[in-house]
Amino acid sequence: MKYNDFKLGNIVSLKFSKQFKKIKVGIVTALKKDHFIVKWIWYDKLFFLEDRGEVFNELNHKYLLTETTYYEDEYLDCLEILSCGF
Repeated sequence: MKYNDFKLGNIVSLKFSKQFKKIKVGIVTALKKDHFIVKWIWYDKLFFLEDRGEVFNELNHKYLLTETTYYEDEYLDCLEILSCGF
């Protein structure tokens, strides 16, 4: 994916490996000249071992449902646009 493909309000997924399994889903909440921000709203609980114990649940909520900044010069092939933006 190219940086310019991403628009404000896009629903995006973070893909894992060549399986292209969606492990996180988020929304593009800010779009700037050289970066955009994704607020993660969902993650694959099995992939992130949440069924293995309460400690994983706490860590996952604290660290996976955060915001991530992606810059124009970054490798963005791990992201996939799932919907249209505003």
